[in-house]
Amino acid sequence: MKSLARVGLRPSRDHRISFGVQLALVVLWLAYGLFLIMTEPGNSTNDRHFIHYVFLILALGYLVFILAQNTSVFGRQSYLEITPAYVVEKRGHFKKKIAVHLQDVTEINLTPAQARFSMRDGSRCQVSLKLISTRKGQRVAKEKILEVAEKHGIPVTENSGTSRR
Repeated sequence: MKSLARVGLRPSRDHRISFGVQLALVVLWLAYGLFLIMTEPGNSTNDRHFIHYVFLILALGYLVFILAQNTSVFGRQSYLEITPAYVVEKRGHFKKKIAVHLQDVTEINLTPAQARFSMRDGSRCQVSLKLISTRKGQRVAKEKILEVAEKHGIPVTENSGTSRR
């Protein structure tokens, strides 16, 4: 199904530690691991030398992990996609997709921070709009949500309290 809009998300905005701090910690760990390896005497039978290499490999693995989650080095992995039948939110490599089937939606409540979908079975799904990378992306996402809501005849309540159909 063709996408009406696909906007990138900033997954680092919903972490307890920001991407910059995570990156600084990894660089510190890498520098520390290299320092330990370089300053260790040349005795290759030393068990601590092996642990330093393990520490360095784990730090490199964590660097790859945070780069994969927070940058587009490995392609855009965090996005909000709006299609004529679905709204899909994916927050990174290791997190599951949230897909909202628009035929099951009875009402949409739009706020500046999120879009809440009331479903036919009484459940609610919410998609975070504050994680969208740019203001233009936020505007496009809201416009496309309103467009598909109008197409499916879903009432939309915006944060001001007015209802649109």
